[in-house]
Amino acid sequence: MNRRYVDVVLGSVLIAAAILILTREGLAQGGVETQLGSMFMPRVVAGLILIFAAMIAIASLRQIIAQSPLAPQETIATEGLGGVLIYVGIFAAYWWLLPTLGFVVATSAAMFAIAVLLGGRSWLAMAAISIAVPVVTFYGCRELIRVYLPEWSL
Repeated sequence: MNRRYVDVVLGSVLIAAAILILTREGLAQGGVETQLGSMFMPRVVAGLILIFAAMIAIASLRQIIAQSPLAPQETIATEGLGGVLIYVGIFAAYWWLLPTLGFVVATSAAMFAIAVLLGGRSWLAMAAISIAVPVVTFYGCRELIRVYLPEWSL
């Protein structure tokens, strides 16, 4: 399967969803009202999704139009379900352990497991990102938008 086509289609879907979030006013019914409004954080996230999806989709679309040859990493292997079953297992374990271990620990473990599954090379970088992203997300949600994610309950 050609990854370039997948990038263009998924990028288009994400761009459409981001535009919907950016243009609709009544999407955050019952959300936390802050000084910046209840749609501030969803719009920031939608703006980032729009930017990143456009970067990926436009790059792939340019390569499709130029008909440049596919690199080996641009072909998606569709045979076998082993990797998919491992992903499902990781996410099932994450869902099951989240209430007990809390957001930071469970998300860090899931991110690290997925990085290993994807063939990450630098163990130090994988560990650092797997810890830093959930910690920043946890405290950012709690302090900026007052959304309380699950905490450690052991």
